[in-house]
Amino acid sequence: MFKRHLLVVGVTLALLAGCASAPDKEFVAPVFPLPPDEPRFIYERTLISSADVETLSSEEKFKMFATGVGRDARGLSKPFGIAAHRGRIYVTDTIQNAVVLFDIPGKKYSIFGNAGAGILGKPLGIDVSENGEVYVVDSLGKRVVVYTPEGNFLRAVGGREFLERPSGVAVNREGTRLYVVDTGGVSTDKHRVQVFDALTGEFVRTIGERGKEPGQFNLPLLASVDGQGNFYVMDSSNFRVQRFGPEGEFQHTFGKVGRNLGDFARPKGIDVDGEGNIYVVDTSFGNFQIFNNDGQLLMFIGDRAEGNEPAKYVLPADIEVDEDGRIYVVEQFFRRIDVFRPYGMKADEGYAGVKAGK
Repeated sequence: MFKRHLLVVGVTLALLAGCASAPDKEFVAPVFPLPPDEPRFIYERTLISSADVETLSSEEKFKMFATGVGRDARGLSKPFGIAAHRGRIYVTDTIQNAVVLFDIPGKKYSIFGNAGAGILGKPLGIDVSENGEVYVVDSLGKRVVVYTPEGNFLRAVGGREFLERPSGVAVNREGTRLYVVDTGGVSTDKHRVQVFDALTGEFVRTIGERGKEPGQFNLPLLASVDGQGNFYVMDSSNFRVQRFGPEGEFQHTFGKVGRNLGDFARPKGIDVDGEGNIYVVDTSFGNFQIFNNDGQLLMFIGDRAEGNEPAKYVLPADIEVDEDGRIYVVEQFFRRIDVFRPYGMKADEGYAGVKAGK
């Protein structure tokens, strides 16, 4: 997708001028970056409610026509974390205390984790293994709750003995190793990553403590694992990303506080794509920046603005890159998920692809 020699590219929206006052003009999806630079991504769609994935039956359509009442769309209240697996988009919601599932290929919308076994107190970070198991941080319950792809409770990992303020979770590709970010607080040195056997729940090791040296953390938030089993931690109050090997050995760090491109101001969400590029959401900047594996900035998308438009953000929280390279960005303030796809990919390609008219 990217080359190491790619120059840093400033990105702005390419929305059609005057579209708000000229509804007869067709909406033109913005591309990133703008010409004359080679486009890399294009805005595809926004997920807000069940209406964005569900298909109405003939009976439902007739009922709407006969009664004049619109469809009952269910949506997001305060989204936080996001994960994707084969076209299924999982979003944690801290007001509904549940996981919202947008099943794009299945054309279904559902909610789980808000009742029965596996009930969530305050869901935050989320990840999905290659076999589709869903791992959700329950910050209030101080554990990670594991579900089937459909949202049926399987097991829980962690507990108060091991976790104080869990916020993020990442599972390796094989679904065997679980990395849980324990954020810590002002009065504790337990700013760390707790490692578990993802299948048995057995505690393996602790990585890090509070500090600013390599391998230490200051209010870490979220994490991601790459295809080689290395894991990346958003070390938020040290304004950096740290990379560790599968056994927890420190490898590399990049980032610093600042207001320039490539700096961090309030970094939050993080993910790694199939080529090892690192995506970081910055709430203060209102964008996400893309770095290569050496920490060199490749480009950024979005800017801070109060308009509810694609790539305009007030409170972006998390980011996910799926198997096909589609990017999903959580915007908390407007309660939406922006979706971008690689520029060379057609809209109906990939697991989350949607055919025209569907």
